[in-house]
Amino acid sequence: MGTVRLGVSWDFMTLADGSTLDPNKVAFLKSLLNAARTRGMKILFQVGMYAPSSAYQCPATRNPPSASSPRLDFCDATFTKYLGSLMDVVLPFTADIELFNETNWSFSASDPSYGDPNGISGYILNRSKTLYSEARQILNTKSQSGYKTVLHTQGISYFYNSAYPNNGWKPPAGSELIQATDYIKAMGNNTKSASSPLNIEIDVVDVHPYFSSADYQTLMQSFKTTVSNLVASGPKPIWITETNNGTTRTDAGQLAAFNQLKVLMDNGSVAKAFWYVVRNGDPSNGEGDGYSIYDYNRNLIRPQLAAAIRAYTASIPRAQRFLSGPYLTPVQ
Repeated sequence: MGTVRLGVSWDFMTLADGSTLDPNKVAFLKSLLNAARTRGMKILFQVGMYAPSSAYQCPATRNPPSASSPRLDFCDATFTKYLGSLMDVVLPFTADIELFNETNWSFSASDPSYGDPNGISGYILNRSKTLYSEARQILNTKSQSGYKTVLHTQGISYFYNSAYPNNGWKPPAGSELIQATDYIKAMGNNTKSASSPLNIEIDVVDVHPYFSSADYQTLMQSFKTTVSNLVASGPKPIWITETNNGTTRTDAGQLAAFNQLKVLMDNGSVAKAFWYVVRNGDPSNGEGDGYSIYDYNRNLIRPQLAAAIRAYTASIPRAQRFLSGPYLTPVQ
């Protein structure tokens, strides 16, 4: 594996105030990042949720949660202080920063929407645009210190597209979803606007397609077309930062979905892809070993898929996949 997607949750990293980094957690995070770096692995760093309850303690936040939460109505000052400090730790290791993960899926319909005419879905979309802007400002400041910075969207959950109601799978009853195409349209201000967050603040679009092999190309083409219709200044790279066959968990079914992913990689539609998941590391996550290549006990349970991924990866020159030279040196 030449690239690893690593992340830490906000509530894990901070002291009681919600914005000051815990020195012990910083040391732990650096050990993870150095473990990847010294093996030549490139890193996509995910700024994870949940936010600690202390991050919501400001007058602007209504009904603040009493525990860590995925809600996006945390205090801006707490967020920007935290993110700025976190980037000081992370940017020496990697430029690629993914802001949050799947906030368009399975949120609570009862969360405060602050009067948005479209309710909580509308609030999440508008709040996301604000947060990309705040993150971009922080990264621009870090760029002045010599760091290269690449801002990715959140990993956008994608398993249903109302334009194709008989494809993919619909969210279970009671599970809220903002469709991936609707999410990216909102980031692009629903038009090819040079001033939209998609054009001026976001560098890479990250998406999580979970589709059968029969649906994969159709639904990914819909997403790619949506992105291209919103970008005013040339192509916007698309990374698939999670994917597999979301409906058929057999070895053959997963292999068939991977073969469709290869088509997108080969024709340049997708710049980088991460399979979900190599090993089930949490037997209590509700998914069991259904999506994994190795089970929790490290037994190989998808041998066809594993062989196909290995062969395809080996066809890409090693120099393109791994770091070399001074980049292998640990960061102090």
